[in-house]
This record gives sequence, C-alpha cells and structure tokens, in this order.
Amino acid sequence: MLNWVEFGIESPLEMRYVRDVERAHGLPRGTPQVSKSARTRTDMVYDKWSTLVELDGQLGHRGVHETRDAGRDARHLAQGLATLRFGWADVAHRPCTTAQLVGQVFRNQGWKGKLKLCPQCTPPPDESPWPPDPQAR
Repeated sequence: MLNWVEFGIESPLEMRYVRDVERAHGLPRGTPQVSKSARTRTDMVYDKWSTLVELDGQLGHRGVHETRDAGRDARHLAQGLATLRFGWADVAHRPCTTAQLVGQVFRNQGWKGKLKLCPQCTPPPDESPWPPDPQAR
C-alpha cells in the first residue's frame, strides 16, 4: 500500500476505487485529497469533468456527519461541482455499476472516452453497446 499512499490514497476503500473502478474501467484519473471548500478534502477530484467522488466508510460519515456531508455537497454544487458518494458495497461489490455511473456523469460533462470491460464485467448478451446508454429507454 506504500505506493498508494505516495499517490495520495488514504484508505483501503480509496485504493479499491482507484484500482477496481477507475483504472479497471478506463476512466480518467482523478486527483486525490484536494480541498474544494474551507477545512475539507475531497477523496477524488475530476476538475475537467466538474465532478467530485467521496468514498464514505463507516467512520466519520454516519449520524450527525451525514448532515455535514450534505451541506458540503450543497456548497460544492453551488460551485458547479457534482458530488458522487459511494460506500464499500458500491466499490467492492459493484465496481462495474459504479464505473458506469461515474462514466455517465463524465459523458454528461463532455467526456468522449469509452468505458472498458474489466474481468468482472458482464457484457450484454447481444451486440448492444457497453455500457448501456441510460438515455435509450
């Protein structure tokens, strides 16, 4: 985990997000631990896509802290920054779905990249595009 720490990763959840969501699916690389408002740090920042990713473990994100997080998210939204919040289950048990959500937000902000399948991904059974386009319903 030492090289992860040098990269700015501070927890096992952050490490899994970078490895299993971001890198495994070809998402743009974010910048970890950046301050976007007073006395705070955001787990992963994607300035080009005006997106913040917060990775919420049990510690510091339950009870009264949820209200604090909601207020911070509202302040960031007022700055034009979307906040995506994921927990352990989203990253460890549903990394492909999480990557699809992050990728869709990036596409909405102008990203022209394409997600790639990782070994855990279940591709569509036919020739449908992957990931599926949530707009095409």
